[in-house]
Amino acid sequence: MEITKREFLKRLGIGGAALAGGGLMADEFVKAKNVLPAGSVGDPDNVWFGKNIFPLEHTMEDVPSCALKGGKILQPAREIPVFHATDVVVVGGGPAGFAAAVAASRTGAKVALVERYGSLGGLFTNGMVLIMLCTSVPENGKYRLVTKGLAEEFARRARALGAHVCTGPVPPNRHWQPTVDPEGAKYLMDRMVEEAKISMFFHCWGVDVVQDGHKVLGVVFESKQGRQAILAKQVVDCSGDADMLFAAGGDYRQITHGIGHVVRLGNMDRIWATKKPAGASRLNKWPLRSNEANPSTWWGNNGTGPKGNGLDVRDLTAAEIGFRKQWWEHVEEMRKTPGWEEIFIANTCSQIGPRATRLIAAETVVDRAVYREGKRPADTIGVFGQDGPVHVAPLYVPYRQLLPKGVDNVLCAGRMLGAPDTIDTFRLICPCFVTGEAAGTAAALAALKGCTPRELDVAVLQNRLERANACLA
Repeated sequence: MEITKREFLKRLGIGGAALAGGGLMADEFVKAKNVLPAGSVGDPDNVWFGKNIFPLEHTMEDVPSCALKGGKILQPAREIPVFHATDVVVVGGGPAGFAAAVAASRTGAKVALVERYGSLGGLFTNGMVLIMLCTSVPENGKYRLVTKGLAEEFARRARALGAHVCTGPVPPNRHWQPTVDPEGAKYLMDRMVEEAKISMFFHCWGVDVVQDGHKVLGVVFESKQGRQAILAKQVVDCSGDADMLFAAGGDYRQITHGIGHVVRLGNMDRIWATKKPAGASRLNKWPLRSNEANPSTWWGNNGTGPKGNGLDVRDLTAAEIGFRKQWWEHVEEMRKTPGWEEIFIANTCSQIGPRATRLIAAETVVDRAVYREGKRPADTIGVFGQDGPVHVAPLYVPYRQLLPKGVDNVLCAGRMLGAPDTIDTFRLICPCFVTGEAAGTAAALAALKGCTPRELDVAVLQNRLERANACLA
């Protein structure tokens, strides 16, 4: 490819005044250093981008569309291609799904992890919840760490990345509530998934299961490639909303709850005012320094948020719009207050936070009455710590809490567990790590032994968890 010297200099950004000299204005041809590679169909005048553009055969095949017949919309039957086959498939890459996938792989199973967003962590990272609660229980004036295993490993590795990534005191002298930068958490989760050699699939939304009677044989996900299936010996539902259990016909209880949304304010280290700005008192939740490792940002939310149905797109849409409106208008007001002129919205969360939707009908449901009893079940697979000044006793989680009634080859973990009066413990980050690790370990053992999770010897599971440094007492 050849261009004139005049055109070459124009592309370098040299203006008309600089081109006034006779020599520079000459139409002598010069050879361009960058040319499109063979086969490229990109713009030859914009080689920087055009060099990446090549023709590609269609990677999808269109299928018959839905039809409107007799006032009803009907979807024709169609074949779902098998995208992948594995021992264990985990649906949902939040703290529970991340822990389930890593634990299953470390137990010796082949694992696939399906996540609808482009990063791991769920409401921990994309929802910017950030703080790891329920880690410890008070004993004799000190604090004993009980959310160990992968939860502790993750927090300590995050801390090793630097105080700007993870902050918080370590037991036994203080209650450990580390806060983790969301981008640092995403990075670390990616690394740990790679180390575990997990088949990771982002941008895939689990929408159905492959089923034979009560037995689930895999999952169906939707993506830009259409609907495809992953066949698996065991499925771990960490979708947060029990989507796979619902698709398999399992029983559940649906509830409303507050729909959370988080904001981070930037330049907080440049504020020279000593008082809150005008209008701060009208906010439900003033930004907190304690929820941030980064000194330039503060963390804020809308309290519990509006009550709503977290499975209803109308409720979710109204919550998203209302929250962004609230904070934009408030920050504009803040900036008018002397000392607060440099404040701005660094970002709002990319994943909205329904605190609870479906709660599974498990073999055992841990409600507040069970919690108050303080008894350790024989099939305990995890312990949660203190979740505030009211509930200071440990909460023991039985294996049966992970087993949904009436469905085989499915384990559940995360914020679909518990009861309406215990969901505000089960849904938190460390409890999700704990139940996810147990569910992933159980799924791997069942897959390797060729049994259903219900048939699994709990003593074998407990032994494996203890070897992985999980706390069961």
